[in-house]
Amino acid sequence: METNTLEITELPEGLGFTSIRALVNQTLNKDFGLNLPAEGIPSGFRELDKAIGGFKKGQMYTIAVKPGMGKTAFLLSIANNMAIKDTYSVAIFSSERSNIKMTNRLIESETGMSLNRLQSGKFKDSERDHMLSLLSSIAKAKIYIDDTPALAVEELRIKAGKLCGLHKVDLIIVDYLELLTTALAGEGDPSVRLAGIMNEIKAMAQELNTPVILFSQSAGHTNSLIPAGRPSMGAMPAFLREESDVLMVLHRNDAFPVAGSQQPIGSSVELIVAKTTEPDREVVVPLHFIESIAKFADFS
Repeated sequence: METNTLEITELPEGLGFTSIRALVNQTLNKDFGLNLPAEGIPSGFRELDKAIGGFKKGQMYTIAVKPGMGKTAFLLSIANNMAIKDTYSVAIFSSERSNIKMTNRLIESETGMSLNRLQSGKFKDSERDHMLSLLSSIAKAKIYIDDTPALAVEELRIKAGKLCGLHKVDLIIVDYLELLTTALAGEGDPSVRLAGIMNEIKAMAQELNTPVILFSQSAGHTNSLIPAGRPSMGAMPAFLREESDVLMVLHRNDAFPVAGSQQPIGSSVELIVAKTTEPDREVVVPLHFIESIAKFADFS
Protein backbone atom coordinates (compact mmCIF):
# COMPACT_ATOMS: atom_id res chain seq x y z
CA MET A 1 0.00 0.00 0.00
CA GLU A 2 1.40 3.38 -0.93
CA THR A 3 1.83 6.10 1.67
CA ASN A 4 3.39 9.52 1.60
CA THR A 5 6.05 8.39 4.05
CA LEU A 6 9.61 8.85 2.83
CA GLU A 7 11.46 5.84 4.16
CA ILE A 8 14.68 6.80 5.93
CA THR A 9 17.73 4.66 5.29
CA GLU A 10 19.62 4.17 8.55
CA LEU A 11 23.37 4.81 8.57
CA PRO A 12 25.89 3.49 11.09
CA GLU A 13 26.47 5.82 14.02
CA GLY A 14 29.69 7.82 14.07
CA LEU A 15 30.02 8.38 10.33
CA GLY A 16 28.71 11.93 10.57
CA PHE A 17 26.54 11.62 7.47
CA THR A 18 22.81 12.30 7.21
CA SER A 19 20.79 10.69 4.43
CA ILE A 20 19.00 12.94 1.94
CA ARG A 21 15.73 11.17 2.78
CA ALA A 22 16.09 12.17 6.42
CA LEU A 23 16.83 15.75 5.38
CA VAL A 24 13.87 15.88 2.99
CA ASN A 25 11.57 14.59 5.73
CA GLN A 26 12.94 17.13 8.18
CA THR A 27 12.61 20.01 5.71
CA LEU A 28 9.07 19.18 4.63
CA ASN A 29 7.81 18.78 8.17
CA LYS A 30 9.54 21.88 9.53
CA ASP A 31 9.27 24.39 6.71
CA PHE A 32 6.12 23.28 4.92
CA GLY A 33 4.14 21.71 7.73
CA LEU A 34 3.10 18.73 5.62
CA ASN A 35 2.98 16.44 8.66
CA LEU A 36 4.09 13.38 6.74
CA PRO A 37 2.98 10.10 8.31
CA ALA A 38 5.49 8.83 10.84
CA GLU A 39 6.83 5.33 11.18
CA GLY A 40 3.46 3.82 12.08
CA ILE A 41 1.71 1.04 10.22
CA PRO A 42 -0.94 2.44 7.84
CA SER A 43 -4.58 1.73 8.71
CA GLY A 44 -5.68 1.95 5.10
CA PHE A 45 -7.77 5.06 5.84
CA ARG A 46 -5.95 8.06 4.34
CA GLU A 47 -7.21 10.82 6.63
CA LEU A 48 -6.81 8.67 9.74
CA ASP A 49 -3.21 7.93 8.82
CA LYS A 50 -2.58 11.65 8.36
CA ALA A 51 -4.09 12.37 11.78
CA ILE A 52 -2.18 9.75 13.78
CA GLY A 53 0.77 8.87 11.54
CA GLY A 54 -0.26 5.24 11.35
CA PHE A 55 -0.43 2.79 14.24
CA LYS A 56 2.83 3.05 16.17
CA LYS A 57 4.54 0.20 17.98
CA GLY A 58 3.87 0.01 21.69
CA GLN A 59 0.91 2.41 21.58
CA MET A 60 -2.66 1.74 22.72
CA TYR A 61 -5.43 3.24 20.56
CA THR A 62 -8.84 3.27 22.24
CA ILE A 63 -11.92 3.58 20.02
CA ALA A 64 -15.10 4.46 21.93
CA VAL A 65 -18.24 3.41 20.09
CA LYS A 66 -21.88 3.83 21.06
CA PRO A 67 -23.91 0.62 20.45
CA GLY A 68 -25.35 0.58 16.93
CA MET A 69 -22.58 2.67 15.38
CA GLY A 70 -20.97 -0.27 13.54
CA LYS A 71 -18.18 -1.35 15.88
CA THR A 72 -17.71 -4.78 14.33
CA ALA A 73 -17.92 -3.37 10.80
CA PHE A 74 -15.21 -0.83 11.59
CA LEU A 75 -13.03 -3.46 13.26
CA LEU A 76 -13.30 -5.74 10.23
CA SER A 77 -12.71 -2.83 7.85
CA ILE A 78 -9.38 -2.18 9.59
CA ALA A 79 -8.49 -5.87 9.44
CA ASN A 80 -9.49 -5.97 5.76
CA ASN A 81 -7.38 -2.92 4.90
CA MET A 82 -4.30 -4.19 6.69
CA ALA A 83 -4.35 -7.96 6.26
CA ILE A 84 -6.27 -8.51 3.00
CA LYS A 85 -5.64 -5.37 0.97
CA ASP A 86 -2.12 -5.22 2.39
CA THR A 87 0.12 -7.89 3.91
CA TYR A 88 0.19 -7.01 7.60
CA SER A 89 -0.55 -9.54 10.31
CA VAL A 90 -3.53 -8.85 12.60
CA ALA A 91 -4.58 -10.61 15.81
CA ILE A 92 -8.21 -10.17 16.94
CA PHE A 93 -9.48 -10.97 20.42
CA SER A 94 -13.26 -11.05 20.25
CA SER A 95 -15.21 -11.91 23.38
CA GLU A 96 -18.44 -10.72 21.76
CA ARG A 97 -18.61 -12.76 18.56
CA SER A 98 -17.39 -16.25 17.65
CA ASN A 99 -14.58 -16.67 15.17
CA ILE A 100 -17.07 -18.21 12.71
CA LYS A 101 -19.38 -15.20 12.91
CA MET A 102 -16.44 -12.83 12.49
CA THR A 103 -15.27 -14.80 9.45
CA ASN A 104 -18.75 -14.81 7.94
CA ARG A 105 -19.01 -11.04 8.37
CA LEU A 106 -15.59 -10.58 6.78
CA ILE A 107 -16.49 -12.78 3.80
CA GLU A 108 -19.79 -10.95 3.18
CA SER A 109 -18.14 -7.55 3.53
CA GLU A 110 -15.26 -8.36 1.19
CA THR A 111 -17.28 -10.17 -1.48
CA GLY A 112 -20.40 -7.99 -1.25
CA MET A 113 -22.48 -11.16 -1.35
CA SER A 114 -24.53 -12.89 1.34
CA LEU A 115 -23.20 -16.13 2.75
CA ASN A 116 -26.40 -17.92 1.69
CA ARG A 117 -25.88 -16.94 -1.92
CA LEU A 118 -22.21 -17.90 -1.80
CA GLN A 119 -23.07 -21.30 -0.38
CA SER A 120 -25.79 -21.84 -3.00
CA GLY A 121 -23.26 -21.39 -5.77
CA LYS A 122 -25.90 -19.75 -7.96
CA PHE A 123 -23.92 -17.15 -9.88
CA LYS A 124 -22.42 -16.68 -13.32
CA ASP A 125 -19.04 -18.08 -14.34
CA SER A 126 -17.58 -14.57 -14.43
CA GLU A 127 -18.87 -13.98 -10.88
CA ARG A 128 -17.54 -17.35 -9.78
CA ASP A 129 -13.97 -16.53 -10.82
CA HIS A 130 -14.15 -13.16 -9.10
CA MET A 131 -15.58 -14.68 -5.91
CA LEU A 132 -12.96 -17.41 -5.82
CA SER A 133 -10.25 -14.76 -6.17
CA LEU A 134 -11.69 -12.73 -3.29
CA LEU A 135 -12.15 -15.79 -1.08
CA SER A 136 -8.59 -16.85 -1.82
CA SER A 137 -7.27 -13.46 -0.70
CA ILE A 138 -9.24 -13.75 2.55
CA ALA A 139 -7.98 -17.28 3.20
CA LYS A 140 -4.37 -16.21 2.64
CA ALA A 141 -4.64 -13.19 4.95
CA LYS A 142 -2.62 -13.31 8.17
CA ILE A 143 -5.56 -12.84 10.54
CA TYR A 144 -5.68 -14.73 13.84
CA ILE A 145 -8.93 -14.74 15.87
CA ASP A 146 -9.40 -15.72 19.50
CA ASP A 147 -13.05 -15.83 20.58
CA THR A 148 -12.69 -16.81 24.23
CA PRO A 149 -15.76 -15.43 26.07
CA ALA A 150 -15.21 -13.33 29.22
CA LEU A 151 -11.48 -13.40 28.51
CA ALA A 152 -9.33 -12.35 31.47
CA VAL A 153 -6.88 -9.59 30.63
CA GLU A 154 -4.12 -11.62 32.27
CA GLU A 155 -4.86 -14.53 29.89
CA LEU A 156 -5.06 -12.12 26.97
CA ARG A 157 -1.51 -10.97 27.68
CA ILE A 158 -0.27 -14.56 27.82
CA LYS A 159 -2.02 -15.53 24.58
CA ALA A 160 -0.85 -12.41 22.75
CA GLY A 161 2.71 -13.01 23.91
CA LYS A 162 2.67 -16.60 22.66
CA LEU A 163 1.18 -15.57 19.30
CA CYS A 164 3.77 -12.84 18.83
CA GLY A 165 6.45 -15.39 19.66
CA LEU A 166 5.19 -17.72 16.93
CA HIS A 167 4.30 -15.14 14.29
CA LYS A 168 5.18 -11.58 13.45
CA VAL A 169 2.07 -9.71 14.61
CA ASP A 170 1.77 -6.13 13.35
CA LEU A 171 -1.47 -5.18 15.12
CA ILE A 172 -3.59 -6.51 18.00
CA ILE A 173 -7.31 -5.66 18.14
CA VAL A 174 -9.32 -6.23 21.34
CA ASP A 175 -13.13 -6.28 21.14
CA TYR A 176 -14.07 -5.05 23.63
CA LEU A 177 -12.98 -3.54 26.97
CA GLU A 178 -16.18 -4.06 28.96
CA LEU A 179 -16.31 -7.80 28.18
CA LEU A 180 -12.85 -8.47 29.60
CA THR A 181 -12.46 -9.79 33.12
CA THR A 182 -9.62 -9.38 35.58
CA ALA A 183 -8.25 -10.61 38.88
CA LEU A 184 -7.12 -7.08 39.68
CA ALA A 185 -8.38 -5.19 42.70
CA GLY A 186 -11.20 -2.68 42.24
CA GLU A 187 -13.90 -5.12 41.16
CA GLY A 188 -16.49 -3.08 43.09
CA ASP A 189 -15.81 0.12 41.16
CA PRO A 190 -16.32 -0.31 37.39
CA SER A 191 -14.17 2.72 36.53
CA VAL A 192 -11.27 1.46 38.64
CA ARG A 193 -11.62 -2.05 37.22
CA LEU A 194 -11.73 -0.86 33.60
CA ALA A 195 -8.83 1.53 34.15
CA GLY A 196 -6.83 -1.39 35.55
CA ILE A 197 -7.62 -3.53 32.51
CA MET A 198 -6.59 -0.70 30.19
CA ASN A 199 -3.35 -0.30 32.10
CA GLU A 200 -2.64 -4.01 31.60
CA ILE A 201 -3.32 -3.79 27.86
CA LYS A 202 -1.15 -0.69 27.56
CA ALA A 203 1.66 -2.55 29.32
CA MET A 204 1.15 -5.45 26.90
CA ALA A 205 1.48 -3.12 23.90
CA GLN A 206 4.77 -1.78 25.27
CA GLU A 207 6.08 -5.20 26.24
CA LEU A 208 5.33 -6.73 22.82
CA ASN A 209 6.27 -3.51 21.00
CA THR A 210 3.06 -3.84 19.00
CA PRO A 211 0.22 -1.37 18.47
CA VAL A 212 -3.06 -2.34 20.13
CA ILE A 213 -6.55 -1.13 19.20
CA LEU A 214 -8.95 -1.42 22.11
CA PHE A 215 -12.66 -0.95 21.44
CA SER A 216 -14.86 0.34 24.25
CA GLN A 217 -18.55 0.95 24.81
CA SER A 218 -17.92 3.03 27.95
CA ALA A 219 -18.50 6.16 25.94
CA GLY A 220 -20.32 8.08 28.67
CA HIS A 221 -22.83 9.31 26.09
CA THR A 222 -24.59 5.99 25.53
CA ASN A 223 -27.54 7.00 27.71
CA SER A 224 -30.50 7.60 25.41
CA LEU A 225 -31.44 10.67 27.45
CA ILE A 226 -28.26 12.44 26.39
CA PRO A 227 -28.80 14.43 23.14
CA ALA A 228 -27.60 12.90 19.90
CA GLY A 229 -25.01 14.59 17.73
CA ARG A 230 -21.23 14.60 17.65
CA PRO A 231 -19.90 13.59 21.09
CA SER A 232 -17.14 15.58 22.74
CA MET A 233 -13.96 14.17 24.24
CA GLY A 234 -14.92 15.89 27.47
CA ALA A 235 -17.93 13.55 27.71
CA MET A 236 -15.68 10.50 27.68
CA PRO A 237 -14.97 8.79 31.01
CA ALA A 238 -11.77 10.01 32.66
CA PHE A 239 -10.14 6.58 32.56
CA LEU A 240 -10.53 6.41 28.75
CA ARG A 241 -8.83 9.79 28.35
CA GLU A 242 -6.10 9.10 30.88
CA GLU A 243 -5.10 5.55 29.96
CA SER A 244 -5.19 5.84 26.14
CA ASP A 245 -2.22 6.94 24.07
CA VAL A 246 -4.72 8.00 21.42
CA LEU A 247 -8.47 8.19 22.05
CA MET A 248 -10.96 8.07 19.19
CA VAL A 249 -14.75 8.19 19.06
CA LEU A 250 -16.65 6.67 16.14
CA HIS A 251 -19.89 8.52 15.43
CA ARG A 252 -22.50 7.96 12.74
CA ASN A 253 -24.95 10.84 12.39
CA ASP A 254 -27.25 8.68 10.31
CA ALA A 255 -27.54 6.14 13.14
CA PHE A 256 -28.45 8.74 15.75
CA PRO A 257 -29.64 11.84 13.86
CA VAL A 258 -30.29 15.16 15.51
CA ALA A 259 -33.95 16.17 15.16
CA GLY A 260 -34.48 18.69 12.36
CA SER A 261 -30.95 18.36 10.95
CA GLN A 262 -30.13 17.33 7.41
CA GLN A 263 -26.97 15.33 6.87
CA PRO A 264 -25.25 15.52 3.47
CA ILE A 265 -25.23 12.19 1.66
CA GLY A 266 -22.00 10.32 2.21
CA SER A 267 -20.78 12.41 5.15
CA SER A 268 -22.59 10.62 7.96
CA VAL A 269 -19.54 9.08 9.63
CA GLU A 270 -16.99 10.89 11.76
CA LEU A 271 -14.00 9.51 13.63
CA ILE A 272 -13.01 12.07 16.26
CA VAL A 273 -9.33 11.69 17.15
CA ALA A 274 -7.52 13.18 20.15
CA LYS A 275 -3.95 12.47 21.21
CA THR A 276 -3.64 12.40 24.98
CA THR A 277 -0.46 14.47 24.68
CA GLU A 278 -2.53 17.19 22.99
CA PRO A 279 -5.90 17.06 24.85
CA ASP A 280 -7.17 20.33 23.38
CA ARG A 281 -6.57 19.29 19.79
CA GLU A 282 -9.20 17.14 18.12
CA VAL A 283 -9.15 16.01 14.50
CA VAL A 284 -12.36 14.92 12.79
CA VAL A 285 -11.72 12.22 10.20
CA PRO A 286 -14.57 11.79 7.68
CA LEU A 287 -15.43 8.24 6.70
CA HIS A 288 -18.06 6.63 4.49
CA PHE A 289 -20.19 3.74 5.70
CA ILE A 290 -21.36 1.38 2.96
CA GLU A 291 -24.42 -0.06 4.64
CA SER A 292 -25.17 -2.73 2.02
CA ILE A 293 -21.92 -4.55 2.85
CA ALA A 294 -21.37 -3.16 6.38
CA LYS A 295 -18.03 -1.67 5.49
CA PHE A 296 -16.21 1.58 6.21
CA ALA A 297 -14.18 3.32 3.52
CA ASP A 298 -12.44 6.62 2.84
CA PHE A 299 -14.87 9.49 2.43
CA SER A 300 -13.79 10.33 -1.13
